[in-house]
Amino acid sequence: MWRATALPVRILVLDARSCLPILLAVVDWSLKTLLFSLLATAVFGLISFFGLTLPAAFRWCRRLLIGQTRTAVPTWKRRRFS
Repeated sequence: MWRATALPVRILVLDARSCLPILLAVVDWSLKTLLFSLLATAVFGLISFFGLTLPAAFRWCRRLLIGQTRTAVPTWKRRRFS
């Protein structure tokens, strides 16, 4: 019973956090919100296809924007080979 508690919550094949735009489309009925929710769900599905969770994808994007240099970390604590 407790072995799957660390896994991300999924609804069919999508991460549960990626289904929030669908909830937005259900609450506010318009073509713009429907298209936005379908696009956002497709992007989140693509992220899930590559094996990333939503927070891991945000960290990956942040690393692409900022770079691998971590200036606030002392030199003896920097990860050199990751």
